[in-house]
Amino acid sequence: MSQITIINGSTDLVRVAIYKKPVLQPTLDSVAWQIVAPPPGGQTVVPIPEDYQAFAQYSLDLNNPDPTSPGLTVYQTNVVSFNETSARFVISSVSSQDTQASGAVMSQVFTDLVLNEVRMENNFGIGVLSHVQKAGQDIYAPQVLWPGGVRMEDIRTSFYLAVVSQFQYQGGTLVDEETQMTETLILEGSTATVTGSMWKGYSITTT
Repeated sequence: MSQITIINGSTDLVRVAIYKKPVLQPTLDSVAWQIVAPPPGGQTVVPIPEDYQAFAQYSLDLNNPDPTSPGLTVYQTNVVSFNETSARFVISSVSSQDTQASGAVMSQVFTDLVLNEVRMENNFGIGVLSHVQKAGQDIYAPQVLWPGGVRMEDIRTSFYLAVVSQFQYQGGTLVDEETQMTETLILEGSTATVTGSMWKGYSITTT
């Protein structure tokens, strides 16, 4: 398992977001996969597992099918782990043996693959909220897939780091205006050092 080491070379309590950018759909938001806060003069080592996880959430309330709506019962497909850079997943309908209940299931299929593309297709009868995670945390923003909809990601992309405010949380959407000043590409196995101060601004260097 590879890792990223983040050193706090400042005297402040800094918070650093680790994230990836969606390159196949660059207009989508980035989310904070991890947020770490090494103490002043200290460091945090972040393990990077090889596997990703794919699954979808949905609501069976036809009057309000958005699973993010408060108060709804949210259902979830099975979670499929994978580490291939070319993968295809299909969300389809499944019924219980007595046909009294139905739901959605996610399957990994190995036909019609597109090189270096992770693809998710919704063949379920209602829209779902699709997830691509690493270590159990969204690494790309959850995305709605309507019936017949398709999602595509290129997971080969590198990680980025940026200093963020105390109000930013793991899984939250990152704001370009906040990250652009310190955004730094980091390769797995590298070390990043944060220097500067709240008053003069921060910078990140990697080795």
